[in-house]
Amino acid sequence: MTSRRRFIQIGALGALAPAVFAQTRPVKVGMLASRPLEESIFTAHIIRRLEQLGYRRDAGMLLEYRYPRASEGFRALARELGALKCDIVLNAGTVSAAAALLDAQIRAPVVFLAVNYDPIRAGVVKSLRRPGGNATGVYLQQEAIAAKRLDLMREVLPKTRRLAVLTDRNTKEQLVATKNAAAAAGIELEVGEFDQRPYDFAPLFDRANASRVDAVTVLGSPIFAESYRELGTLLAKAKLPGIGSTGTADAGFLVSYNADPIKAAHRTAAMADRILKGANPADMPVELADEFEMVVNLRTAKALNLKIPYSVLARATRIVE
Repeated sequence: MTSRRRFIQIGALGALAPAVFAQTRPVKVGMLASRPLEESIFTAHIIRRLEQLGYRRDAGMLLEYRYPRASEGFRALARELGALKCDIVLNAGTVSAAAALLDAQIRAPVVFLAVNYDPIRAGVVKSLRRPGGNATGVYLQQEAIAAKRLDLMREVLPKTRRLAVLTDRNTKEQLVATKNAAAAAGIELEVGEFDQRPYDFAPLFDRANASRVDAVTVLGSPIFAESYRELGTLLAKAKLPGIGSTGTADAGFLVSYNADPIKAAHRTAAMADRILKGANPADMPVELADEFEMVVNLRTAKALNLKIPYSVLARATRIVE
């Protein structure tokens, strides 16, 4: 009996050996982003979550991370990732990067985190329910978020009649939504459009003071994100409340409101994990980011002699004191 039991145990271990003990090759993960990994809110959390799911760098995952430098563009980097024959390509950020992956005709599955664009309007997927190609991902509905920021600013400052808006080529859809929401609320806009880098914000703030705007909103752009500290200083100097995307309240804005970046990144990583395990991106619906983060800076409120309504404080995810 003992010998038979031992024989069964050895046989069972032999059957499990390929699955348990065999060393599988690391998956090659390409990532096309707008900024360096250490400066990116979304991509850093995507990679961290993949590592938690077992895709550790230099062990279970070979990471090919690319972002544009001075002389490079997204298209050249997308072609480079295509030539590397990645198992999957991830993209978090702007429509320019997503369009570059389309133009490069990447054959690997693509998982995107659409931060600054509508993936249907951009031609990345055929529909949210059935993407239909080799790409799927998570969609941050920035148009709705931009309109919500205006409503939130009106809740904090009900007497707002004139609002300065900072926009660039990454935020055109958000600007349309902001204009529509402002028109419905009877608010006039002082629009500052930026194109040539580095952005010079001082003239807009001079105009804002001259036209007596009540507040400033900064639309969600990765280029604006590089200047949140500078913008926070300009707001303090002009004694104006500001509202913007993730990270702005920590930089001195009165309020920040956006889809929760960590949860959106985790959902993106989870979709990549499913695809690497065999799921077909064509059949995976695009997920809508539906968890939000609102941060209120009470130090800024005190400096501006503003009282934040309890209804806003009660909904805040975090308060800067």
